[in-house]
Formats: sequence, C-alpha cells, structure tokens
Amino acid sequence: MNEKGFDKLRVFILALGHMVNDCYSNMIPPLLPVLRTTYDLSYAASGMIMTVFTITSSIIQPVFGYYADRKGRRWLVALSVLWTGFFMSMIGIIGFLDLDSSGAYIVILALVGLSGFGSASYHPQASTMVPRISGDHKGLGVSIFSAGGNLGYAIMPLLVVPVTSLWGIQGTLVLFIPALIASLLLQRYAPEPPSSSVALNLKELWSDIMAVAKPLSIVTGVVCMRAWLFFGLITFLPLYFAYRQEPPEMASLHLFILLFFGATGSLIGGHVSDRYGRKFTIVFSLLFTGPLLFAALYINGLMQWVLMAAAGMSLLASFSPAVLIAQGLIPKNQGIASGIILGFAIGVGGLGVVVTGAVSDAFGITVGIFSLVALPVIGLLLALLLPGKIRPEIVGVRYVK
Repeated sequence: MNEKGFDKLRVFILALGHMVNDCYSNMIPPLLPVLRTTYDLSYAASGMIMTVFTITSSIIQPVFGYYADRKGRRWLVALSVLWTGFFMSMIGIIGFLDLDSSGAYIVILALVGLSGFGSASYHPQASTMVPRISGDHKGLGVSIFSAGGNLGYAIMPLLVVPVTSLWGIQGTLVLFIPALIASLLLQRYAPEPPSSSVALNLKELWSDIMAVAKPLSIVTGVVCMRAWLFFGLITFLPLYFAYRQEPPEMASLHLFILLFFGATGSLIGGHVSDRYGRKFTIVFSLLFTGPLLFAALYINGLMQWVLMAAAGMSLLASFSPAVLIAQGLIPKNQGIASGIILGFAIGVGGLGVVVTGAVSDAFGITVGIFSLVALPVIGLLLALLLPGKIRPEIVGVRYVK
C-alpha cells in the first residue's frame, strides 16, 4: 500500500470488528432486569457483574498492549472478537442448567469475566493496526475505528431486548453469530504487523514511558474524565428520566441518540484533528460538552433531543486525537499506548461511576446527574496542559510531540 494511501477496506473491517466487539461490551446493562428477576439478584450483585467486566476488559489492556507490540498477529485480533462474543453469548446456556440462584450467579460472573479478556485483547491490537493503514489520514482512520465501537454500544440494546422477549435468557446464544462472522472477516482482511516487530524489554519500555510521564498522565486524565461522564450518563440517565416520570422508552431513545451522534462526532473529531491539530480538537470538544449537556438535562421538548445529540457529538469528538497523542508519545510501543488510553483510562473512568452513585444516594438523582457536568470542565483544564498550541493550524497528519 502507498505510504500516503488510505486502505479503506481494512480500516472498515477493523471498525466492523470494533463494532461487534463493543456490542458485547454493552450486552449486560439491558440484560440486568431479566437477570435480577430470574436469579433474584440484589442491586449490589448486579453492579458487581459490570465491575468484573470492567476489570477484565479495560484495566488490564496495557498488558495486552505490551504483547501486541511484541507479537501482535492478525489471527489474534480475529480470535479476540470470537472469544468476547462466545463467552458473553454463553450466558444463555445458564437457562438450560439446573442451578440455584447462587450457582447461576457464579457462572454469570465467570462468563462475563472471561469475555472481558477478549475485549481487552482486541482494542490495543486493532488500534495499532489502524494508524498504520491510514496513510496521511490517521485521525480519520482512528475516528472510523472509534465510531464502530460507539455504534456497537448503541446497537446491542436493540438486539438483546427482542431476543430475550422471544426466547428468554436462552436467546442470547444466537447473539454469537455476529462474532463468528466478524472473526472470519478479520482473519481474512486484518493487516499483519511489519516484519520488523518491536521487541523492547520492560526496562526500555519503562524508560520510554518515564520520559513522557507528564504529558501521558495528562492525556490519560482527560480520557478518565470523559469515560466517567460517558458511563455515568449510560448508568444514570434512565434513573433521572424515571425520576422525571418519563417512560423507560424515553431514556432508551435518549441513550441511542447520545451514542449514535457520539459516533458521528468521533468521525468529525478525527477529521478536524488531522486538519487543525490534536490539542485544538480535544480542547474545543470539551469546552462545548459541559454547557450542551447541562442544557440537554435542564430543558424539555424538541430542543432537548437536539442538545443531547450535540452533547454526544462534542463528548466523543476528542476520542481519536487522544489515542493518537498517546501513541505519538511512545511511538515504539503503540500497543501499550492504546492499552493505557482505551483500557486503563477508560476502566478507571468507568469505576468513577461509583462516586456518582454515592452522590446520588446522598443528595438525590438530580444532583448526581448534574454533577457529571463538572467532568468535562476538569477534562478541559487538563487538556490545556497538553503539549502543543491551542489555536487551529493546518498541520496535515503528524503526532503531537
């Protein structure tokens, strides 16, 4: 492939794999009402299911990133999606087993935890492939990859609800089919790594990370704030709209709009960062996210839908430039960089939802949901400390140094 070319087919195949992989990442939330009723789970036990998945799918991603830098292979990307889909869809097999509630719960935790390892493996490996096949449009390539994941997150609730309505919890077994198809496509079309694979030892890796510890910590902090806001909205928007005595379908539609237009914002953010710079894109996306979200939560009517869509676009526009900044800081270990941003930072941010829950318990759901508006403000203050200029510049494609 021409160095300046953009391999559309392979970029879209990797984005498709991301969409399918992240479908399974959002399979548990719409299943929780069925699981709670069927197996008499408490709210704490229900929350633990998501905590287990967060740990195995996100926080350990840098470990898989280190492996991806040394021995990343196309077959492993394909296997990762297959693994994620297999163990998550196997939740349905519990319906055929004669288990009591405690036994079923242990099996659910085991299946969800095992599924998370596949997700943790896919993200750092695939995200290092995308810039390599995007030529002079790395921001666009990473944003398409990101949009695939966001679309997957939005689509899965639309699949789980009718499947479980028709066949009960056993119906999740049919949801393995997308993983099988995607893994076959990835095995055929995902790029192999260069023949001269990086093989740094841990001492060299630690030295490289310490050399850029400050900017890497800053961009990690930005992603933590954004992830906390993202997962906080997914978790507490339904409760907030229920408090306002709106039907559950209304909350589901708000979430779909937030995630769908978030995917659109990710595409726009990638293109803008290619043209005008990574820092510029991150700063201005976070600058508008807080006010748009506050207005979307505060008002009613048609403008609420418009503002929710705009807030989603603004929130996720900073995704691909943050990934590319991290990869540019440690270019010899882009798998590790992706694992830190896509895994550890997002996982830590997701665990921040526990704090939002405590605030909601203490002061009410309205205070809890509006407290999330402070997160993009904190992220903005951190982003201002990133290296580089804030003002837009036509820079072409380059990593922020």
